[in-house]
Amino acid sequence: MKRNIVIAAIAIVAAIFAFRAYQQRSMRKDYEKFAEAIIRRHYDVAAAMTTGLTEDELRAAGTQEQTWGGPAMFQTLFPSRYRYESTKTESDGSVTMQVTQEVRFNPVGVESAVRPAMAATMHQTATMRKVGGAWKIATFENKFEKMDAIKY
Repeated sequence: MKRNIVIAAIAIVAAIFAFRAYQQRSMRKDYEKFAEAIIRRHYDVAAAMTTGLTEDELRAAGTQEQTWGGPAMFQTLFPSRYRYESTKTESDGSVTMQVTQEVRFNPVGVESAVRPAMAATMHQTATMRKVGGAWKIATFENKFEKMDAIKY
C-alpha cells in the first residue's frame, strides 16, 4: 500500500514538472516569434502579439533601430540565438524574463546565404501574460550591447 502511494506521489510530481516544462517552452516559443518579428521590422505582426503595445512603441524599441548601424546595416538576417538569463513569476501570474538575443546577419556588401558574418547582441526585458491560451508581451525593453564579426 505504501509503495502505491509513493509511486502515485512520484507520478504527480513528475506530471507537475512536465507541465511546467511544457508551459516554459510555450512561453519561450511565443517570445521568440515576437522577437523575430521585431528584428524583421514587422511591427504590425509584433503588436498583435502584445497586450496593447503599439506599432510606434515597438518601432522605437526595434532591434535594428537600437544598433549603431541602423536598418541600413542589415542586408541578410539569419535565425537569432537566445539565452534566457532569468525568469521571474509575478504574483499576478505574469512572467518577467531577461533574455539575450544574438542577432546574426550579413551587412550590406557581404553576399553569403550560407553563414552570417556579423552578430549584434541585444539585452531584452519582457513581461508576458497568458491571454486566451497564448502568451502575450505586456512590456518590452530592448538594449543594444555590442556588434562584432563572427569568427569561424
